[in-house]
Amino acid sequence: MPLYYTTLWVGGAPYYYANDVYYTQTTGGYMVIEPPKGEVIQAPPFEEKLFIYPRKGQSEKQQSDDRYECHRWAADQVHYDPTQPPGNVPEAQANEKRADYRRAMGACLDARGYTVK
Repeated sequence: MPLYYTTLWVGGAPYYYANDVYYTQTTGGYMVIEPPKGEVIQAPPFEEKLFIYPRKGQSEKQQSDDRYECHRWAADQVHYDPTQPPGNVPEAQANEKRADYRRAMGACLDARGYTVK
């Protein structure tokens, strides 16, 4: 499963969404599934896509490691993790946290030699 995904809750069960693909957890890992049917608590956050380009010839592995480390750092800095359910947070506050997270993520990746759009 990709490092960056969104957790969706349908009928009280978690599903995972990344790169236009839905996943469910199995005993051996994760499995690709059809889009779940039912009321989705959190829709896929299309506005949260970051386009990241390496400026220093970073390998795919290095890019993946940097993205994950910057994700963890940004989530810790702003106390917001886009991979977790939003809970009972007002929409305006969630939007503000989401924007703060994007800025923190972009700053971290820029410092590691990436261009972020």
